[in-house]
Amino acid sequence: MRVGVMRMTSVPPPGYVAFVTRHLEPLRRDAVRVVGGEEEADHLYVEVLTDVAAHWSWLELRRTRLRQPRAADDFLNQVFRRRAERFYADEHPYSAGPDDDRQITVTPERVQERPARRVYVSTAVRLAPIVAPRRTRTLFVAGPVSEAAIAWWHAYENIRRRRLVYVGFVALALLMLLAQFSAPADL
Repeated sequence: MRVGVMRMTSVPPPGYVAFVTRHLEPLRRDAVRVVGGEEEADHLYVEVLTDVAAHWSWLELRRTRLRQPRAADDFLNQVFRRRAERFYADEHPYSAGPDDDRQITVTPERVQERPARRVYVSTAVRLAPIVAPRRTRTLFVAGPVSEAAIAWWHAYENIRRRRLVYVGFVALALLMLLAQFSAPADL
């Protein structure tokens, strides 16, 4: 068994999909409440899920090895609060900030009490014709699995891009160092 941070694959793990399934509806509802519109809420909660996906291996390590069962839930609330405050600051630049009375947290509902219902998500709806084109013009119903896959893919691409930038920076620094030491000495 390998101890350490796992590499991120292009496919979301089942634990992350279960996490998104548990938190998608409350996250969407809280995003709509915070930003006040469906279009902006779609951007907000996808960014939050992408941040969680980018840190998923560390969150799983904290949950399993450090015995912090609520690590992912706490991180979700922290990221949601930070993203919501950033959204509010962008929308109201001259305001002092959001109301202090408003508590920004995401609380999952009990799945057993409510039957599962369809979730219409604009990001997945926009990607559906590209991923699986259909002959009929029906509305694509996206659920937590597709939302988890989309957020995971965004996180995967962000991490891959970041690694390429780091490698480029190190290569440039090594070339500059090599050029400095290989320059002929003035006599």
